[in-house]
Amino acid sequence: IGYWNEVDKMAVTKSDLFPNDTMGMENKTVVVTTILEAPYVMLKKNAELFTDNERYEGYCVDLAAEIAKHCGFKYQLRIVADGKYGARDAETKIWNGMVGELVYGKADIAVAPLTITLVREEVIDFSKPFMSLGISIMIKKPQKSKPGVFSFLDPLAYEIWMCIVFAYIGVSVVLFLVSRFSPYEWHTEEFEDGQLGPSESTNEFGIFNSLWFSLGAFMQQGCDISP
Repeated sequence: IGYWNEVDKMAVTKSDLFPNDTMGMENKTVVVTTILEAPYVMLKKNAELFTDNERYEGYCVDLAAEIAKHCGFKYQLRIVADGKYGARDAETKIWNGMVGELVYGKADIAVAPLTITLVREEVIDFSKPFMSLGISIMIKKPQKSKPGVFSFLDPLAYEIWMCIVFAYIGVSVVLFLVSRFSPYEWHTEEFEDGQLGPSESTNEFGIFNSLWFSLGAFMQQGCDISP
C-alpha cells in the first residue's frame, strides 16, 4: 500500500487502493423512473417541441443530469406508468409505482421525492436524503393570563369541587346527628373541688364543632376535640 518516513511522510505506492465505484456504468443508458410532481419534475410549457429528457424540468431533472455527468453514463427519464410512488398490495404482495418498476427490473434508478419507509427499504436501497421536509405538529399558542383569586380551584373540575363540598357538609351533619344519639358524647361539668355541676349535660359536638372537626380532618391538621 505504501510507507511512512520522516522525509517523505506518507507515500502511497498502490494507486488503485480506492477504485472508482462508477466503473462499469460508463457508456451505458440507465432508465430513470420518476413522477410528475412540482417543483421536482414538471413538463415544460412547450414540451411538444422537445424530445426525451429535454421535455422535463425541475429539481430532480437537474439532479439526475448532475449524477449522470459525474458518473459518466447516459440516462433516459421515464414517467411512472401508474402515477404512483410505490406501495405493496396487502393481498397479492405486488409492488406498484416507482418502487415496483425498480423491484421488477423495469427501471434502474428512481429520482423523485420518494419517502423513505421501512417497508420500502426491505426491497430497494435509498441514497442519502437530498431534502428534509421538517414535518411537525402545530398547536395554538397558549394565551398567558394573570392568576385570579380562585386560581387554586383550577387543578380540579367544578363537579369535583362540588362533590367535595357536599361530602364535607354531609359528614359534618352525620357526625352531629350521631353525637346527639350517642350517650358517650354527653358530659356533666365537674368543678375543681370534685363536685359535679348542674344536672344538665352538655355535648361538645354541636353543628359548628362538627363542621370544624370535619374541616380539620380534611386538611389533615387535627382538632382540639375528638368524638
